[in-house]
Amino acid sequence: MSTDKFEHATFYLTQYQVDHIRELAKKNQISRSALIRMIIREYLAKQPDIKQC
Repeated sequence: MSTDKFEHATFYLTQYQVDHIRELAKKNQISRSALIRMIIREYLAKQPDIKQC
């Protein structure tokens, strides 16, 4: 179940990125999936040609 309107998308992460996300999530006491959603939102917000829902 999703509360946001994310279409099917695939993002490939390096092992370094995965490890960094794991560390950030632990440090900030937030779930990794919530942190990933925040990162994706920020990335999409910076893309001028992507329509925001």
